[in-house]
Amino acid sequence: MRSKIRNLIDNSNSILLLTHQNPDGDAIGSVLGMYHYLLSINKSVDMVILDIPKVFNFLPSIDRIVDTTDKEYDLGIVVDCANRERISQKEDLLSRCKNTICIDHHISNTKYCDVNYIEGSISSCSQVIYYLLKDFGVSFNKEMGESLISGVLTDTNGFAINTVDSQTFNMAAEINDLGIDIHALYDKLLCKKTMSQYKLMQIGMDRLEFLCDGKIAFTYILKEDFDKVCAVLGEHEGIVDISRNIEGVEVSIFIREDDGWTVSLRSTGVVDVSKVANAIGGGGHVMAAGGKLSGTLEETKERIINETKKVMLLK
Repeated sequence: MRSKIRNLIDNSNSILLLTHQNPDGDAIGSVLGMYHYLLSINKSVDMVILDIPKVFNFLPSIDRIVDTTDKEYDLGIVVDCANRERISQKEDLLSRCKNTICIDHHISNTKYCDVNYIEGSISSCSQVIYYLLKDFGVSFNKEMGESLISGVLTDTNGFAINTVDSQTFNMAAEINDLGIDIHALYDKLLCKKTMSQYKLMQIGMDRLEFLCDGKIAFTYILKEDFDKVCAVLGEHEGIVDISRNIEGVEVSIFIREDDGWTVSLRSTGVVDVSKVANAIGGGGHVMAAGGKLSGTLEETKERIINETKKVMLLK
């Protein structure tokens, strides 16, 4: 499979990089890591991602990401995206690519590309890409290393989830040897908060409810809340993780109003929240998953809590 990917890349001149909607650090880090690798082998590369949270604005070449393109490409590479419907794009850009590759770490991936390289047990897509490129014999530069370790940091919540393995730490050690300050990245990505982000978190915590004898924590943010505290897209990140750390909580649920409701699920590992996400047409991992729902706030709340209760009964 790795040799197929290498051959497709070697035989392509123009390449398009894509990822999922509502991109997180792993999605953006994976795209940027691939971008800098492809530049290093003299490929013509475009990146298309919509609605990038400003917390990632410091990453190398993020200003080269665009929101659309009218070109056609020899190859399209989609990273960290489990199904075609979730690609972050205004129109079907993948259909403009002669060949397509998907690189992902979601076990729910529907294998929608010509070549699908899925490592479902790996903690982040950025880690999958790092070891794929190592297999190619790539000499990593700082831009590639900073992008990929940023993806790992955000998707593992600072190496805190149960799919982190020895390879994750080996990757971090090797990237550290490139002269990249991982501690400084951790601080930028996971610790520092804007005032508007802090105020959103306050709103989310004020609305926090506990159900099923405290095993489920639920909260939400409305569109008007963003306006009220002058917050921008991405500044809701981290709200779902706060209540997961409360003693007795097994599942943290956070829903955010946008075009419908974006559902974020976190687990301590006792409950497989990917099963909850699958029930609403989403996907993810045992400890972190999500999806989309439509309806009123109360309808959405009832649906996601009921699906969570069903999965909890199976544990």
